Amino acid sequence: MITTVSLNPSIDLSLFILRLNLGGSHRAKHSRQDISGKAVNTAYALQNLGAPCQVLGLDFTENGQLLRDSLETAGVAYNYISTPGAMRTNIKIFEENNQIMTEINQEGPAVSKDTVEAFLKLATQDTSDVLVLSGSLPRGVEPSIYKQIISQTKATVILDAYGDALQLGLEAQPAIIKPNQQELEQTFDVSLPSREDQIAFCRKLIKQYNLYAVCLSQGADGALMIGKDETYFAPALKIPVRGIQGAGDSMVAGLAAKLHKNKKASIDVLLKSAMAMAAASLIREGTLMGHREDYLEMMKKVVICQN
Repeated sequence: MITTVSLNPSIDLSLFILRLNLGGSHRAKHSRQDISGKAVNTAYALQNLGAPCQVLGLDFTENGQLLRDSLETAGVAYNYISTPGAMRTNIKIFEENNQIMTEINQEGPAVSKDTVEAFLKLATQDTSDVLVLSGSLPRGVEPSIYKQIISQTKATVILDAYGDALQLGLEAQPAIIKPNQQELEQTFDVSLPSREDQIAFCRKLIKQYNLYAVCLSQGADGALMIGKDETYFAPALKIPVRGIQGAGDSMVAGLAAKLHKNKKASIDVLLKSAMAMAAASLIREGTLMGHREDYLEMMKKVVICQN
């Protein structure tokens, strides 16, 4: 079983326009609304791949039924701790002429200490093989929560976070982290302009925290997979991009699904799976995740280069 932890789910409102003019008035060509959040997206992608998965998280009483209905429709198992408040709404503005996404994300409602303690009790009872910790945290949830969960699980952990949540989570030694380059640079206050710089810094993290690998996503430039001794690069595929949001979460699903099948999967195999699932989601609008048939087709196209 693969478990994803969702502490700050969202409603994603995606607006599609030709070009964004700051201060101007726009009319969306069309729009769509999706139940989202990084861990929820990853669970949808895993379900589409046919991998066994469930979501553990927080459920907000005012509109949480939307989340539960969406997961049930998708066939994703879930276990939530209910808490007062409303699930946040995030605005995603996609410029079709240059394929740039502008995001305006809400912070999320405040969560009580009792709710956090109840969730931690639930999380420590999980017996999954692979555990995905990803996404932002609502107010009231300390950035050390990922560290607490990692330190108490026997699962293989993928950590997709940034800032204090990533720094503290690293102390508990997850197996894989998956920041994008901007998140990595901002979290550690470094500039990594060249591939050599990126690899050297990630190798430093691997050695310091005994990681299996770092998956460094670089958007339209592709992704790096850095291990203790080897590094691989995958250029982005030339495909029609219809929705950027959720591509990174799909990468995590590709990693998790492959790790669930083989805990000792080599890092080039993991990178290929991650890139294929990301591409499968990029060809779908809004926050829709890729499907297995798209993933299998993209697996034929992904090119892996040893660095």
